[in-house]
Amino acid sequence: MEPQEETNPHGSSRSLRFIFPIIAALGLAGGIFLFATAPDPSALPTAYSQAPSLRTLRLEAKPISSKAAISGLLQPRRRVEIFAEVNGRVTEIGAEALDRVEADQLLFRMDPILAEVALKRAQAAEKRAESQSVLARSNLNRERGLADVNVASQAALDASENAARQAQAARLEAEASIAEARDRLAKKTVRAPFAGILREFPVEVGEYVHSGERVAELLDVEKLEITIGLNDTQIISIQEGTPVQLRVEALKGKPISGVVDAVGGALDVGTRKFPIRIEIDNTQGQLMPGMVAIVDLELDAPRREIVLPLEAMVDEFGLKYTYVVNPVDEDNWIAEKRRIEVRNLPFRPTEVAVTSGLSEGELIALSSVRQLRDGLAVQPMTEAGVQTQTSGRGSQ
Repeated sequence: MEPQEETNPHGSSRSLRFIFPIIAALGLAGGIFLFATAPDPSALPTAYSQAPSLRTLRLEAKPISSKAAISGLLQPRRRVEIFAEVNGRVTEIGAEALDRVEADQLLFRMDPILAEVALKRAQAAEKRAESQSVLARSNLNRERGLADVNVASQAALDASENAARQAQAARLEAEASIAEARDRLAKKTVRAPFAGILREFPVEVGEYVHSGERVAELLDVEKLEITIGLNDTQIISIQEGTPVQLRVEALKGKPISGVVDAVGGALDVGTRKFPIRIEIDNTQGQLMPGMVAIVDLELDAPRREIVLPLEAMVDEFGLKYTYVVNPVDEDNWIAEKRRIEVRNLPFRPTEVAVTSGLSEGELIALSSVRQLRDGLAVQPMTEAGVQTQTSGRGSQ
């Protein structure tokens, strides 16, 4: 009879204790693997029926011109320093410092007595010279008559001719003295050479002024000017007579019209710029020398460019993106993330010009651009909140 094997119940229990933990570990590992490889619910395409509504904009090319804004100081069109040309004591003044004066208005007058006396003496000398000239001509005529009949000698005739020439010279000298005396008398009165403002006028009645002394500074403010510098690429777009607009800070940016009065034909070695002078009419007197003005210049003819609002653009590590809304069919749309190149527009802080990446007529998202992602289903809306309809790509 064959021997029978005996079953050990304790050995089976030990095997089961090892099998169950292994099965549990394998189940846990499988669950972790399935969780790790499962798709992200947020990354799944949104159903078209649940697509978010967006404000959109149809791109359109607009005329854009290059501009430059350059600041400078307003200066008077003319500025002169007035000096006393003769000595004298001031007896009368017709204006004060900071007054607005008219052309030929009296500024001050000096005591004219000495100049009047000098004029009278010169006039008296002229009378004597005239009398001597008449006498010399009479003697010369008489000597010539005697010489014709061989009665007068040649020496007497020569003396008469010399006396006549000296008398004529004395008369011319007397006339010059009169002109000089009249000029000195006229210079006793100082008048404004043109209409303007007396920035300085340190003269008082009773004061003695000397020849060559600075007595006033007069500014012509009916026309002001501002000189600015342009580089070589800017100066070629500016011509004499070009109208420009200025904004004066003291007038809260109120626009003022001006015109290019002169264009520098050579580089300023100090500033490395080409100077241009702009003239501004100031007959109303609202501008004053020394005010700061900003000159707005149109540097070239307008060109058509696609303009994009900043709110439609996303900046990611220095790269610019926007979302183009493309139709899938007549009722469904998706957002396409598009990289673009842009440049800033002067005087348009909320817009940029698109240099590459977009075409005129494309539809872009304006709202929720930071929550969008490439391929997301969306529903474009018009400004009135009505869903955009399309019969094909690129039409609204």
